[in-house]
Amino acid sequence: MTHETGNTFHLTEAIESVEHVRSVTAIDVIDRGDAGTIVVARVGLSPVLRLPEIVILIDEISTAVRKAESSVTDVFVEPDIASDSATPTEAIVIRALD
Repeated sequence: MTHETGNTFHLTEAIESVEHVRSVTAIDVIDRGDAGTIVVARVGLSPVLRLPEIVILIDEISTAVRKAESSVTDVFVEPDIASDSATPTEAIVIRALD
């Protein structure tokens, strides 16, 4: 279930259009008046992505949000690699002996 505040459907669609995004589990928009708008999103990603790929993906998400809403000045993305029940626990657990 996605938690959305205000009219954020178009932003959710923009994020979900980015390749490798599985879902948007939460999205909030903070209007700062003349200072612009902040978007905060929790985004479900595949556990097979490596850190450099996630960094690039976050930048692509930020670009997609800014294209969808011109007033957005800042985008904060929280990657959520365990956003679905199909992800096995061993894919997200950091093993102590590795």
